[in-house]
Amino acid sequence: MDSYLLKNARLYRNHCFEETDILVENGYIKKIQNNLESSYPTIELNGMLVSHNFIDIHTHLREPGYEYKETIETGSLAALYGGYGTIVAMANTNPCMDNQETIDDFTKRVQKDGHVNVYTYSAITKGLKGQELVDMKQLVQNDIVLGFSDDGKGVQSQNMMEDAMKLAKQVHSIIVAHCEDESELHGGCVHDGKYAKEHHLPGINSASEYKQVARDLDIVRQYKNRYHVCHISTKETVQLLKKAREEGLSVSGEVAPHHLILTEENIKDCHPDYKMNPPLRSKEDHQALLQGLNDRVMTVIATDHAPHSREEKAKSIQEAPFGIIGIQYAFPLLYTYLVKNGLVSLDVILDALTIGPAEVLHLDASIEEGKLANLCVFDLNDTFEINEEINRSKSINTPFLNVKCYGKIKANILNGKYIEMEE
Repeated sequence: MDSYLLKNARLYRNHCFEETDILVENGYIKKIQNNLESSYPTIELNGMLVSHNFIDIHTHLREPGYEYKETIETGSLAALYGGYGTIVAMANTNPCMDNQETIDDFTKRVQKDGHVNVYTYSAITKGLKGQELVDMKQLVQNDIVLGFSDDGKGVQSQNMMEDAMKLAKQVHSIIVAHCEDESELHGGCVHDGKYAKEHHLPGINSASEYKQVARDLDIVRQYKNRYHVCHISTKETVQLLKKAREEGLSVSGEVAPHHLILTEENIKDCHPDYKMNPPLRSKEDHQALLQGLNDRVMTVIATDHAPHSREEKAKSIQEAPFGIIGIQYAFPLLYTYLVKNGLVSLDVILDALTIGPAEVLHLDASIEEGKLANLCVFDLNDTFEINEEINRSKSINTPFLNVKCYGKIKANILNGKYIEMEE
């Protein structure tokens, strides 16, 4: 259905909430005003929330190469049910997204199996090995490539990162950085803090993140290129990014829902579903993340959706892979834990899921008459439980199983098409 009238919506756009009707004709927004009438089907929303559908600029679809964890079909379906209209996949597939042939193959797979608008990053270096830059000039010409990232590994060489930033600027693109100094890693599996000490686990220190952020920001000061920090988890990184943004640099940062909701103190029974990279940090780091989001230091919430098989996550916390799923439940969890508890306002959350990521990657998240309708509809009062029965991802590795959430998605309007969510 691509022509319809949404009645009595609570629409969020341009940083404001408004009570209005929305007329969509042939997929495009025809009118936004009160008391509209139409011969098209009418959908009564009774004040339910409507926003631009969400944009996730950091997700792992695992295809090609790791289809036993997730596929483009299952991952993008989970995104659709999470209220997302656009997602950007990371390049650490097998083969890696570092050449034209692999990008062409991925594009065909997306056209066949994608349930939402799917883009990808190219790798920064060939094979994510940090030794040789990809052909950025060629790969950026693909519409599906929105930037360059070696996510999963930090670029260890300063000279290599300098070359990458210079070249990315020349081709008018962006470096999306997984910041992890491997000289600071010592086989850790959780934050190097209270929980690690109490349970005799090797820790991951905060310097492994912020040292590389500091290095990269100094490079940005030299070349004035676009630069984005992935999955920020430490208070030091927040301060570094804040200073760089105050200087007027073209830099941005993202924070994941799990880092905004949980700390190391929430880890239960050394369960591997609490193992992610970067790890759940201290209460002090958590407070800094919330403050950074509220102050718009970080303008993006990105899920870092990281599916793994049951067998992989059944291993011990030291042996299991890093990462949790999250794209289907990001908004309800953020609304339940943060908005309803008065920690972050609803407008800040919505901005960080829509216009924030759109601005970073030069996408459009506006809602205006004449534009293609890309909207999602939520009932903030409706509750549901996260469980395997409703899970659309191929994987189920999340610490939020059996959690009751508010903010159930009712419909996702994708490129004008009204898609009602099945129960």
